[in-house]
Amino acid sequence: MSDFETAARPYSRAIFELANEQGKLSEWSDVLQLAALIASDESMRALIDSPSVLGSQITETFLSVMGSAKEGPEINQDVTNVINLLAENDRMRLLPSIQQGFEVMKQEAEGAIEVQVVSAKKLTAKQQKDMVDSLKKRLGKEINLSNEVDKDLIAGAIIHAGDLVIDGSVRGRLDKLTTLLSR
Repeated sequence: MSDFETAARPYSRAIFELANEQGKLSEWSDVLQLAALIASDESMRALIDSPSVLGSQITETFLSVMGSAKEGPEINQDVTNVINLLAENDRMRLLPSIQQGFEVMKQEAEGAIEVQVVSAKKLTAKQQKDMVDSLKKRLGKEINLSNEVDKDLIAGAIIHAGDLVIDGSVRGRLDKLTTLLSR
């Protein structure tokens, strides 16, 4: 787990609890997705990382950019307070990790989980369906599957589902064998 994820977790949890109390998980999801996208922009990163810019100036600029998004989410007082809190505490760069943490909690609350499959080659539609069915039985949740290709795996796949990691790659098996033989 990265330092960003660790530092972002309390913010993700607090925003999730607020959104859940308000019954606005989807709205907050949209807000955080937009905020994470803006915070990842190079120009905004330069502003956020500048030691000469005050937190209040970052808040004002950030909210201005968020408000100018066409068909963007509503920027209410709660959103303003969250952005201000992050800016004043020099935590704006955490927004992408906060958004990811929020999404994980949202999916858990909705009975779903995000699963990333890294495979040596692109999975076919049938392989994806079989994997979703198998993971659904094992985890007891709805599965949102994404597939990424890493040719260095040689063959097989690595599955990331929350804290669960299943390494069924040839590279993983070779690494284990190397470790065993080097003892």
